[in-house]
Amino acid sequence: MKSLAKLISIVFQPLLMPVYNVLLLFIYTDQFRMTYAGHFVEILLPVFVFAFAVPSLIILVMYRLHLISNLSLDIRHERFIPYIFTLISYGFMIYFYHKMGMPFWFIMLNVSSLIVMALAIVVTLWWKISAHMFGVGGLMGGVVAVSYFVEHINPHYLIMALLLISGLVGSSRLLLKKHTPAQVYTGFLLGFMVTFICVWIGA
Repeated sequence: MKSLAKLISIVFQPLLMPVYNVLLLFIYTDQFRMTYAGHFVEILLPVFVFAFAVPSLIILVMYRLHLISNLSLDIRHERFIPYIFTLISYGFMIYFYHKMGMPFWFIMLNVSSLIVMALAIVVTLWWKISAHMFGVGGLMGGVVAVSYFVEHINPHYLIMALLLISGLVGSSRLLLKKHTPAQVYTGFLLGFMVTFICVWIGA
């Protein structure tokens, strides 16, 4: 059971959530998919590089230099510096999308990742909130907000699937004893609300 929980935690790790948010736009949307169908790689590349690859490399280097105990950043006080570097990397990602002329709601969808990371940095100073649930909550908030405010669609099957995934991720973090229920629920709610509000403003 713990092996499955670890696998779920890896597949839905926080650094991949912004990538999934952009990737899903090419699956459940109509207007966005048709408009940018020929630009899939150039739209996905910035979020993959700046939200996943660069932060992952920084965490790996810090681990090799024995600046952090493990790649999962299980120890609360060891999260601060990797989170700061990730925040800076997100800033470059947003700059690239702005220079590409992406729609404002799309920019705000990615700004939400930066805001969530900034909140995580602040909260981490005194509490070990669940970064996994921050991420999956943001994923859910992004899909709901884009569907309602931008695309005016109801991808109910996708939303049900994301609810199931959220439950699995939350349960996995609890089973692995990485967080308390309060840290899991709070992470999800904050991630959802920040992303939902950002897209709402952008739309």
